[in-house]
Amino acid sequence: MTDLAVGLQDRGLDMRVFTGQPNYHSGDNGKQPTHSTHEGVDVTRIRAPQVRQLSFLRRGFNWVVFTVWMFLRLLVSRPGRDRELVFVSNPPFLPVAMWLVCKLRGWEYTFIVHDLYPDFTIETGYFEADGLVDQTWSKLNEYVFGDAKHIVALGPVMRSRIAANAGPGFDTSKIAIIHNWEDEEFIQPKAKEENWFAEKHGVDETFTLLYSGNIGENHDLETVVEAAAQLDDEVDVTILIIGEGDKKAAIVDLAEEYGLRGSRIKFLPYQPLDDLPYSLTAGDVSIVTVQEGMEGICVSSKLYTAMAAGMPILVISQPDDDEAQIVGAFDAGINAAQGDTAAVVEAINTWTTNPDLVREQGENARTAFEARFTKDESIDRYYDILVDSQSVAPDPVAQASDDSSNLDRDNF
Repeated sequence: MTDLAVGLQDRGLDMRVFTGQPNYHSGDNGKQPTHSTHEGVDVTRIRAPQVRQLSFLRRGFNWVVFTVWMFLRLLVSRPGRDRELVFVSNPPFLPVAMWLVCKLRGWEYTFIVHDLYPDFTIETGYFEADGLVDQTWSKLNEYVFGDAKHIVALGPVMRSRIAANAGPGFDTSKIAIIHNWEDEEFIQPKAKEENWFAEKHGVDETFTLLYSGNIGENHDLETVVEAAAQLDDEVDVTILIIGEGDKKAAIVDLAEEYGLRGSRIKFLPYQPLDDLPYSLTAGDVSIVTVQEGMEGICVSSKLYTAMAAGMPILVISQPDDDEAQIVGAFDAGINAAQGDTAAVVEAINTWTTNPDLVREQGENARTAFEARFTKDESIDRYYDILVDSQSVAPDPVAQASDDSSNLDRDNF
């Protein structure tokens, strides 16, 4: 969102950001000023109290506080001021609040769907499918979708799911597919023998599968750990898992149960920003995981970073999910379904015995990234829909999905 705000400001839009205090990494970034300017963008942070996000209840408290604060802050803002709001689906109740304030103030809005609710909370077991919460929330979302000027989906499967959730009579043409991105200058492929991070953590001379990011409820790392336990002992493979999250303790426990922690599976915390160009390229294969049932509910941003890193991608998802479709379309890795440990073992054995395939798929990943998933590419598409300067070009992945179940690079 920082990239997007700065990029749109640079393209001539007058941007103002409302946000909270840094909290994603348990507040390690320190308290920031209430008002500041970041690369020409005016930033306002909420004054209300927030707690460190160490549990679901504490995170929920922050969500409610931020949503209520934003609703009131915008509702009583300068009378007659014309605004167009751009907001995301997190916190989960924010879209309904922003829809209501826009109705009351007569503003237009663009809704960026990062995670689709209440579907996310149903699939993760927080609420019952077709229960009162599900039905009420889904009905309110029909109004949010129906009144939006634009809706941004992160992939074609998500687009289809939004259209299905939006109710009868919904105009599907207002949904634009704009992928998330990575900075092509910040993350570039690096040879392991020239990567100090790989050497420091002992993965420079072993075939390494790398996972880096949030370890949350919607990330299936269990399949990776269980597959690691089935690899032959003579196969020199290390799985490096970098990050934190609600499910990390369970994944660590599972690795310990198989006797793999510290040997075949290594864990590291989040790394400093300046180290990411090295930590994210310290492997031979990148891992992108999606929990089963999350098809079209979210699209992993790790996918774009993995492609930028120029490594093959092990995608653990259903074959018709957005991540699997993109990787398959560009021959940039291998897909295995959730729980299919045999397929993961087969993929690892394929890569470890075929270095040419590793090189080819890694090059395909970076080439596809540079062609389709760079920062400027996506921000340009946001700019186009916000200023209505032209119709949004159809997404190639979506187009390929409509044309054929077997995606390949000829579609692009």
